[in-house]
Amino acid sequence: MDASRVDVSVDGRRITLWGSRIDGSCTLLQGTRKARSGSPAGDPRLAAAAGEVLPADSSARPRGRARLSAWVRRRPVLASVVAATLIFAAWGAGHETPARAGTEDRSVAVPDFAGAALTTAVADARRQSWMTVSAADASSSLRPVADGAPGWRVCFQTPSHDETVRPSVSALKLYAVPEKEACPSRLLAPRRVIMPDIVGERFDDASRALDDLGLAHTTALHAHTGERLDDGAQDVDDWQVCRQEPEAGHEVLLSTSADLWLISQGDSCTKPSPKPTPKPKPKPKPKPKPEPKPRIGGTSGSATGGGTSGGGSSSGGSSGGSSGTSGGTTGGTGSQPGIQFGGYCSPVGAIATTADGRPAKCFMGSDGRARWGYNSG
Repeated sequence: MDASRVDVSVDGRRITLWGSRIDGSCTLLQGTRKARSGSPAGDPRLAAAAGEVLPADSSARPRGRARLSAWVRRRPVLASVVAATLIFAAWGAGHETPARAGTEDRSVAVPDFAGAALTTAVADARRQSWMTVSAADASSSLRPVADGAPGWRVCFQTPSHDETVRPSVSALKLYAVPEKEACPSRLLAPRRVIMPDIVGERFDDASRALDDLGLAHTTALHAHTGERLDDGAQDVDDWQVCRQEPEAGHEVLLSTSADLWLISQGDSCTKPSPKPTPKPKPKPKPKPKPEPKPRIGGTSGSATGGGTSGGGSSSGGSSGGSSGTSGGTTGGTGSQPGIQFGGYCSPVGAIATTADGRPAKCFMGSDGRARWGYNSG
């Protein structure tokens, strides 16, 4: 049989095998055993036929990737552990923040997070390498708060502002409330809300906005009369808010009652001025009654009558004397109430009083002579 030479690599070593084609497998097995043992064992001729191990500085030895690949194939479990360790170390080095790399063991002054958005404050705190960062409700409601909850604002913090701590071994806690609320007066105090501007809104929209804030006590009043409208007697959901109390922008507790003055659609919030009542026309003053003319005494009438009578009786002494006597009598009683009806008088229309107190007036008689008569007017 023709001898043949075969170069093989076993565990990274190049081995030359000698033999025929028939016994090549046996020679290969013996050469492999020799290579693994590291020393020729058994028959020296067999070791010579198996060839010698390549020296360490031989160019035929596998190097670089071929050698690493052979090592991985021989130790797969160990290779997997090493690879995972290298990958985790590379990831940690790439995500290490500058603050953690240089300030882990350094004391710093705690920054002031009050007034900042909770999401922004948490992000800033984590860049400062705090051991833990958490959030909580600043009010007495003790609502659960997630670290990254949007729409919340920081009110208080522990540790407080300007304290000197080591963030790597300290815990930071941020106390916050929703941005639509005002910070409580102190930590865990009752909630306070900012009164919104709801003037001009529909009553149902305004009530919903107050309910969302937690103000459940709302009183509806008529804008003109001030009467309560929340007795259910009429539907006021579409009425307009004219005025509110408390006013917009004021901080109030949740127990505060909100008063809303409403007006129906189409009416004005301004109360109309009352129509003036027309003044009654003044009644005309009655004309004053004419004052009675002063009474003319019987003396002057009698005297006049007496004179006339006396003058008229020029022919008959008896008649003249009678007239003169009558006139004299009348004249004599004229100064004193005491004229007699039927006696002569003058002038016509004169007024006097009889002796018994009855009114008398001078009338023209049918014979053309004036005499006293009863004054019925």
